[in-house]
Amino acid sequence: MKISRYKNAQDSPGYLLWQVTTMWQKEMRRVLEPLGLTQPQFVLLHACVWLNEHDQEGKGVTQVQLAQFANVDVNVTSQVLRTLEKRGLIVRNRHLTDTRANIITTTPEGTRLAIEGIELAEAADNAFFDLVSDRKDEYMEIMQTFIKHKSDR
Repeated sequence: MKISRYKNAQDSPGYLLWQVTTMWQKEMRRVLEPLGLTQPQFVLLHACVWLNEHDQEGKGVTQVQLAQFANVDVNVTSQVLRTLEKRGLIVRNRHLTDTRANIITTTPEGTRLAIEGIELAEAADNAFFDLVSDRKDEYMEIMQTFIKHKSDR
């Protein structure tokens, strides 16, 4: 009985991606742990700061926009935001014109943690991906291709 078309697991691109992703997530957990943030919490907290800074129309950032920007399921986004709100890191207010939507903003503590977290995450990214730094442009292009063509956006 043949269980795989690959002679060994290291020939499978999916398995290799899973291994690298697992290693990278472990590193992100390590650097974010002192801030008391999980990776999804950090991603949505930082996305909230980022999107609000770039909100040129001044309408505010909704949960749906956060979910789409971070490519996170809307229900997961809602659960994570609930946790961030309980911790006093974000505030959810009703949208002025869309009664179904909430506008999400970070508190001063939430903004501080997002900024501190991005500094730690970017330093960890640089160290982690240093192994392929000579091929960074190629690597980034490959990842962007996957996001462009495989994303639910």
